[in-house]
Amino acid sequence: MMPELREAVLDLEKEAVREFLSAFGLRYDADIDYTVCLIAEGRIVATASASGDIIKAVAVSPDWRGENLTGRLVSHMIAYFRRKNIFRYKLYTKAEYIDVFESLNFRLLAATPTTALLESRNGGIEAELSALKSKHRVPDGPAAALVVNCNPFTLGHRYLIAQAAKKHRTVLVFVVETDKSYFSFSERFMLVKRGIGDLNNVIVLPSTDYVVSSFTFPDYFFKEITEATEEQAKLDALIFAKYFVPVFNIEKRYLGSETDPVTLKYNRALIECLKDAATVIPRLEIEGKAVSASLVRRLYEEKDFAGLSRLVPETTLEYLKTR
Repeated sequence: MMPELREAVLDLEKEAVREFLSAFGLRYDADIDYTVCLIAEGRIVATASASGDIIKAVAVSPDWRGENLTGRLVSHMIAYFRRKNIFRYKLYTKAEYIDVFESLNFRLLAATPTTALLESRNGGIEAELSALKSKHRVPDGPAAALVVNCNPFTLGHRYLIAQAAKKHRTVLVFVVETDKSYFSFSERFMLVKRGIGDLNNVIVLPSTDYVVSSFTFPDYFFKEITEATEEQAKLDALIFAKYFVPVFNIEKRYLGSETDPVTLKYNRALIECLKDAATVIPRLEIEGKAVSASLVRRLYEEKDFAGLSRLVPETTLEYLKTR
């Protein structure tokens, strides 16, 4: 008898999924919003989950492999996405299953020896990036790039962007689009645009789901080191090098020096992947301390606008006073 398909809704059911996944070296991430299981003789034999438009945490018990349970789970997930009007979707999986998912109509975007990112064949990262380039009128010539969260925009961010702007005809600033920060994407994007308004060779763009996102680098938003952090950092770097660099003709990516352990791993992955095309600039220091968005957030919570005035541009300060 084929296993019964059942959604995991109760905390007890999700805990059973978590235990099942642990046997495969997988985890049940906090951002998962939908889970389905295949049940045989009262136990889980296969499972898959979704976070937004991403399929993840797919696992099949070894004694049930060869029964096309993965295909059944994926078909169910696609139907679930369609009910939510999601027609392009992505997949996060172990590298050993690339062939399985390619046979289920996914295309590989990037892989390390252990982990792989794929998307549905009707996706098209190249088309999305080309459309973004056209919409924001990015010139075809060589450009420098930065990927920033700016939570919120500080004088440190302004300094980093200005350093790149002195050395390149065009600078592209990709603002992290995933909305999992203290300040929303719309706020962060607006503050960056206002804060560099006088730099005529800087173009501000949304990052898309293909760089520093819940798809490419979920641990960035959890802000804790896990076994997967390094692999995620490498995957994000690989996608940037393989797709962003040629579409936008990026000759240099600028990074700020980091002490945060997650972002530090990311910088190292980018340097390893991009080699001489990655440059680290030391953080701006004011009164002997590096300017950080975390410090700005703390001062904002305390409504210390005098302290904030030393760390953020006037455009950010004025917004924070009225927020």
